[in-house]
Amino acid sequence: MTSLHQLFQSWDQFKRKKRKREDVQYFERHLEDNIFQLQHDLATLQYKHASYHQFYVTDPKQRHISKASVRDRLVHQLVYSILTEELDRKFIFHSLSCRLRKGTHVGVTQLQKMIQKISTNGKLPCFALKMDIRRFFDTVNHKILKVLLRKNIQDNQALKIIDMIIDSFKIKETPEGAVGIPLGNVTSQFFANLYLHELDDFVKQNLREKYYLRYCDDFIILSNDEMHLRYLILTIQEFLQTQLQLELHPKKLMIRKLTQGIDFVGSILFEKYVITRTRTKKRMKHRLKEAYENYLIGKIDATSMDQKLQSYLGILSHANQYTLSTALKNAYWVRK
Repeated sequence: MTSLHQLFQSWDQFKRKKRKREDVQYFERHLEDNIFQLQHDLATLQYKHASYHQFYVTDPKQRHISKASVRDRLVHQLVYSILTEELDRKFIFHSLSCRLRKGTHVGVTQLQKMIQKISTNGKLPCFALKMDIRRFFDTVNHKILKVLLRKNIQDNQALKIIDMIIDSFKIKETPEGAVGIPLGNVTSQFFANLYLHELDDFVKQNLREKYYLRYCDDFIILSNDEMHLRYLILTIQEFLQTQLQLELHPKKLMIRKLTQGIDFVGSILFEKYVITRTRTKKRMKHRLKEAYENYLIGKIDATSMDQKLQSYLGILSHANQYTLSTALKNAYWVRK
């Protein structure tokens, strides 16, 4: 894990799309010296995690981001790569967040297939129980996370480095120990999947729910029986509280019938078609309008404007949004 080969490989992964950032350029000026020193500190357990830079982003709601130094983020990338390579295969297929060949589009496709199966192509009623965990990243318990890591990893030196990353950040101390992992860390994405794999396992193995998907802390269960889904709420809530010290978000807990549309990862699914969520479309239009205004005054070039437009058209291509796609092309097409 602490070999020079792994560190240089992790650097190549880390620097993608970040080469123009000032802190990355500064680290890269003396890249070999920095990596050799980091390798020595990791191998001899002299590595210490620095403090975080705190700021807020709005995308679309305000989020508190904690950004580590380039040196620490390189260690995060190293740990993330190793843990993913070793442990990703233990996660269920329908854990969709921050995994290779997964994501929101796969989630929508898989949910469509589940809807068709459970409703036998619209012949039977289909209900969806949609749940979300309240302030998930802020409430991850450090002790529980470390126990879960130790169930899968026996390398004490690796565990010391991973523990240092976990202990580098906390939201608060509780009677049960420190809680909270930072949104800005790439390791937090893996820790989230490892932590909530316990929920996946409980739903699939204990509750025997066949039609279940999870994207980070947002998860959904399908059934023909609405009362069965209502029964599951208390059972899942009890498991989350007792085993993971988490709570369901009461305002984001709902049961929807297929005819009303099932809202999941930015899309609303019906029996035979998919549309993009209204607020997602509004945000898309606002950003394209802003980008086009910047293009007209020369702040961005035609290539950048076209890339932004094509990325949104790509998103819409996964839904039945031909009319909106055509309107955006007519309004913002600048390709020569």
